[in-house]
Amino acid sequence: MGVSIAMVTIVALAGSGIYFGLRTLENYNPGRKKIQKDLKELKAQLLPFINDLVPWSEEEQEQLSLNMVKKKSSKNIVTTVKGLFSTVYHEPLIAWAYRKYVSSKENALLYAKTSHHEFIYRIKKNWTEVVVDSQPLGHINDEGVLFQQKGKKALAQITSSSESLGLPIVIGQKEVAQLTNPNKMDGSRIRAFQTVSQMGAEEEKIFLALSILEMVKRQI
Repeated sequence: MGVSIAMVTIVALAGSGIYFGLRTLENYNPGRKKIQKDLKELKAQLLPFINDLVPWSEEEQEQLSLNMVKKKSSKNIVTTVKGLFSTVYHEPLIAWAYRKYVSSKENALLYAKTSHHEFIYRIKKNWTEVVVDSQPLGHINDEGVLFQQKGKKALAQITSSSESLGLPIVIGQKEVAQLTNPNKMDGSRIRAFQTVSQMGAEEEKIFLALSILEMVKRQI
């Protein structure tokens, strides 16, 4: 009887070890199908938050705060972090979910949603591919420069390495806003942005694509 129980235990442990190994392999440098599956899962997890988002406007943008509600859940193999960026009056404006995969280098998926735009980021060591509203926007290198999807033309940049209070966001040759540096934030400046110049609809999408990625990466 004791031998039988021992054998069952060994088989169960072996089975769990194989399952753990397969799960690790699945989440190591995941392919397109795995990313699409995870993206669908992240969207579903954020749906309750998305339904409560306040309509985006220039006024709400000016009131966006770096303070946030964050919920972290770890699943042994991968780590998923979810959060909300809200206004200074605690109105939710941006919902996001970040999933980190098994890797010695940066390898993650980020999904973010405002009331009017959807952002998908496939994050790797030296670059991040960005999709906005189901359309490829381009890729961001590790210096915060956004390049067009095809070619080497730089579209915009966020100076994320700056030690100043505001991190400049430049589209083309025009500085459109500054993102408050979380490392330099104090009680006198709790708002996330300081708008420098007016933006058109396309400029706003680029501005948000750069800003949301930087805001999330500084929180996780």
